[in-house]
Amino acid sequence: MPREFSPQLATLSAEAPRGEQWLHELKFDGYRLLAFLRDGKARLVTRRGNDWTHRFRAIADVLESLSIEWAILDGEVVSLNERGISDFQQLQNQLKRGDDATLAYYLFDIPYFDGYVLTDTPLLERKSLLERVVAAQPAATRSTLRYSEHIEGAGDEVLSQACKSGLEGIVSKRIDSAYIQARSPAWLKSKCTKRQEFVIGGYTKPAGARTHFGALLLGHYDANGKLTYAGKVGTGFTQQSLRDVFRELKKRAIDAAPFVNPPRGYEARGVAWVKPELVGEVEFTEWTKDGQLRHPSFQGLREDKPARSIVREEVRVMASKTAKKKSSEDASVAGVAISHPERVVYPGYGVTKLDLAHYYENVAEWIMPYVERRPLTLVRCPQGQARQCFYQKHLTDAMPASVHGVMLKEQDAEDEYVAVSDVTGLVALVQLGALEFHPWPAREDKVERPDMLVFDLDPGEGVEWKAIMQGAQEIRDCLEAIGLESFLRTSGGKGLHVVAPLARRNTWDELKEFARGVAETMVRAAPERYVANMSKAKRRGKIFVDYLRNQRGATAIASYSTRARAGAPIATPLAWEELAARLKPDQFTVQNIDKRLTKGFKDPWKEFFKVKQTITRQMLREVQG
Repeated sequence: MPREFSPQLATLSAEAPRGEQWLHELKFDGYRLLAFLRDGKARLVTRRGNDWTHRFRAIADVLESLSIEWAILDGEVVSLNERGISDFQQLQNQLKRGDDATLAYYLFDIPYFDGYVLTDTPLLERKSLLERVVAAQPAATRSTLRYSEHIEGAGDEVLSQACKSGLEGIVSKRIDSAYIQARSPAWLKSKCTKRQEFVIGGYTKPAGARTHFGALLLGHYDANGKLTYAGKVGTGFTQQSLRDVFRELKKRAIDAAPFVNPPRGYEARGVAWVKPELVGEVEFTEWTKDGQLRHPSFQGLREDKPARSIVREEVRVMASKTAKKKSSEDASVAGVAISHPERVVYPGYGVTKLDLAHYYENVAEWIMPYVERRPLTLVRCPQGQARQCFYQKHLTDAMPASVHGVMLKEQDAEDEYVAVSDVTGLVALVQLGALEFHPWPAREDKVERPDMLVFDLDPGEGVEWKAIMQGAQEIRDCLEAIGLESFLRTSGGKGLHVVAPLARRNTWDELKEFARGVAETMVRAAPERYVANMSKAKRRGKIFVDYLRNQRGATAIASYSTRARAGAPIATPLAWEELAARLKPDQFTVQNIDKRLTKGFKDPWKEFFKVKQTITRQMLREVQG
C-alpha cells in the first residue's frame, strides 16, 4: 500500500449526466479526507497531503476499531445541521472548539483493501465492498462512519431533488470507472448554485460599523500560472469569521499586488496586499463577461486545498443525442474529421476518441521530432483499449493521403511502412484507432543509419521500483564512463527507458553489438539483479535489460505516445533529477500531462538531437570486456 496517494477529483458539469451507466451521490460540504489504515493505526490526510489525524481524532479512533489489516478509504468529513444537511461553517466552528465527537465521515470509495489493489476494479464493485466494510462496524460507531448511498440513473431527477432540499448538488460517477489519481470526466459534479474556491490576494479597509476588513480581493490561476483578479467579496462573514480571517491576513502582508491584473484607480484605494496563500470558498450567481464575480458571498477558508491548485472551474457541457450524431460528422482536429468522437477509448477513465485526437494536436511540438519521417509500428484498437488491439506496420490503401509510405527491404522482398510528416498524419492515425506509436530509431532519409540507442528496463515479477531506478542510473553511468550522454523517460508501462542520441554514422550491426555488450556488462556486474535473456522464466525477481530494440526492424514506444493500457498512460521524457521514489512509470496520463506541459515547461530532452556522438570501435571493445 502506498504511503502517499492522491484522490480522484470530479469535473464540473452544467447538468447531471443521463443514462444507467451513471450513479449519483450527494455532494457534501466538508473536508475531503483519505483514510490510510495499516496495522491497527489510522491516518487522515487532506487533498494536499497534510496529516489531519490530530484534528479528527474521534474519527481516527473509530477507523482503528475496524477489523482491517490495511486499506485506503476515500470520503468526506462533515458536520450535519438540524436538517441533516452538511454545513461547512458549522464544521469549521466545531473544529475551532476541538469538538469532533459528533462529526460524520461519509465514505464513498475504497481503492485499496487488505492486500488488494482495487484502483482498476469497476466503481460499483468497489462500492459494494465498501458498503459491507461499513456495515460490519459496531452499532455504537455508525453515526460517525457512514456509507455514501447512491442512485443509479435518473441523474436530472436526482439533481432536481437535491436542489429542492437545499443541498449543494450531486456527484455523478460512471459505474464502470476505475479510480485514478487525477481530475476525471468519469466523475462529474453538478451544483445547485455556483460555488468554488478562490485565492485571497488582498483586502480593503472596513467602513462604518464593520471591523477588521471590508472585503477580500479574490483571484484564480490561469493556464500560464498567473494569478488573475476575479473581484471582491464583502458579504457572508460573521464577527467570528472576520476576526479569524483577519488574523491570517496580517501574517501575510506584502507591498505589491500578487495579481497579474490588479484593480486600478478607485478600485485599488485602501487595499492591503497579502501573499496568495489563503484559499476561500465563495458562492456567487454568475461570471461577468470580463471575468468578475457577480453577487459573491463568502463561505469560509479552505485549509485543505493548496492555493496553486485554484483555477477557474470550467463547466463541461453534456452533449445531447442529437449533438452527438452531429459531432460524428463535424468534429475535426488538425484538419482531420474524427468519426465517433464520443467513443470512450479508455473505458473507466472517460477518455474519448476526440479527447485523444486533441491530446496529440496539443503535444505536436514535443512528439513530432520522435515520430516524423520514421517508419512506424502502430498499436491499433478501433473499439478502444479494452477491446481487440493489433499491431500494424505496413501502409494500406485505406489510409489517407496525410499518411505516407516508406519502402523498405524485408528479407527478400520490399514493402511500404507507415510514416507521417506532420501532426495531421498523426491525428489521421488516431482517427484509425491508433493508441500507440512505435518508431524506428532511424529516419526514412537514412534508414540504415540509426540515430538513437534505446535500453528498455523491463522488470520481472517481484522487482521493486527502487531497483528499476537503480538500473537506469547504472546504464547512464556505464554509458557516461565511455563517453555517451543519455536521456531518461518513463515507459508508460512498468519500467524505464534510457536513450542515447547518435549522429547517424553507425550501422545496425554495430548498434546491436554495442547494446548487447552494455546489457551483458550489467548482467556480469550483478547477475542477481539483471538478465539479458528475454525468457519470461528467467526474469522473475530480475530486470530484463532489453537491448533488442537496437536491431533493424525493431522499435520502441515514442516519447509522448500514449499506451494501450488502462488509465491512458504516456511515455514521458524526464530529467535525471526527477527520478525519485515517488515517481511511477505510468504516472503521466492524457488527463494530467497538461499540468506538466504548461507555459514555462523546460523540456528535459530539449538538447537531445543537438548531441552529436558516435559509437566508436574503442567503445565497442570496452563493453565487450
